[in-house]
Amino acid sequence: MHAFETVHAEPRDSVESPLFRVNFWQRSSPGAAWTLDAYIVTDTRDVNDVLRWVDLHANGRRFEVFAEIDPEPVGAFQEPRTTSLLRLIGEDPNAGESVPIGQFIKK
Repeated sequence: MHAFETVHAEPRDSVESPLFRVNFWQRSSPGAAWTLDAYIVTDTRDVNDVLRWVDLHANGRRFEVFAEIDPEPVGAFQEPRTTSLLRLIGEDPNAGESVPIGQFIKK
């Protein structure tokens, strides 16, 4: 990691209450595929509110938290979200690994 001192700058854009995406990851057993439960968290003051919500709902699951880059309305569950994400904390457990989608058992 590197840190560089900089002068204060005025941002082009600023979002006072961004939408956050939270992904919870869980395995049913060691070596099984990871399952994902994804949420949109709205009406927060900041990421600390989101982390408190995660703490209440994680139930031991791994998690990732993202800020959504562009405002996108919250729609029905079946409507995929397409805005870009900025990862704030966590990691995708599938990153860099092939993911099993099923097993065939010879009988």
